[in-house]
Amino acid sequence: MRKPSKSKLWKELLVIFLLSSIMAYLMCINCSQSWEYVWKRFGITLIIWLVMWYGNTFVSHLIDQVYSWLKDTVKRFLLGIVGAAVYSALAMLALIWFFRFSMNIDITDNNPKTIYFTIVLSILVLMVMLAKEFLFSWRALALQEEKMKNEVLASKFELLKSQVNPHFMFNSLNTLTSLIYQNQDLAARYVGQLSRVYRSVLSSGKNEIVTIEEELKVLESYIYLQSIRFEDRLRVDINISEDIRKKHIPPMVLQMLIENCIKHNEITEENPLIIEVFGEGEMICVKNKISEKQVLPGDNSSIGLSNIEARYEMLSDIPIEVINNGKQFIVKIPILILE
Repeated sequence: MRKPSKSKLWKELLVIFLLSSIMAYLMCINCSQSWEYVWKRFGITLIIWLVMWYGNTFVSHLIDQVYSWLKDTVKRFLLGIVGAAVYSALAMLALIWFFRFSMNIDITDNNPKTIYFTIVLSILVLMVMLAKEFLFSWRALALQEEKMKNEVLASKFELLKSQVNPHFMFNSLNTLTSLIYQNQDLAARYVGQLSRVYRSVLSSGKNEIVTIEEELKVLESYIYLQSIRFEDRLRVDINISEDIRKKHIPPMVLQMLIENCIKHNEITEENPLIIEVFGEGEMICVKNKISEKQVLPGDNSSIGLSNIEARYEMLSDIPIEVINNGKQFIVKIPILILE
């Protein structure tokens, strides 16, 4: 059995002292005129409570070795009641015998009701102790479950974040492959800019959330990278106020939405892709005109929207909104509110 701390021991002794005083008074309310009797009765009740309190504590710890509050709550509670009742009755009989034959003192005052009163009162107090143990054990279980839940969520979130950088690199290498066949000089410039952008991506991907200002800086680098490939055929208009820029979103969500637009729409001189990024209330919107292109079966590896949706499920009660009216494709992502 684990030894209680000094502060807990003193608190327990104070409670026992108070209970003994109350019990001594209740057992003989009209005996206060005789101080000799009062001290005698108080000494007896103090010994009784010490035996009851620490004896039942020992019994409780023995029961804990067999049944756990967390796994066998009902069995532990019922056995605790039975154990307290049996021990209290046996201990009381042993105390009566001890005082009568060793000190020639009849602690019952020839009144059997005294025995019943003492046993019932001690059991009631010990029931309170059992309820206290149950509540503390229940709280410990709740904290343990919450900790495990947070660990699982953190693990899932790390898995989602780990998808982002490979996703970016995969799409960038696909773009580079196309450029190598089209324009080798442009491909060389693309590689140089890619290394700079990737450093920014690695830096931003370490955090669960970033300011919108930080996200836009990485996005601008990414847009510059894409402008090398598409030149005037791609335009991204960003219209976000300074107030909104100070708020937060998950890292790389805007970049992944821009990637999604580029991946699924034709980008030609006759049909340039214009993407709008703007604030709307507590949401940030990414909108583009639909000019859908055929995606090769082997190139359908985008994780953009599903990754963003999964991350937002862990960070916000507000889901993202996806609107496709056949003419425009709009994605609205909530701005995160930090508590």
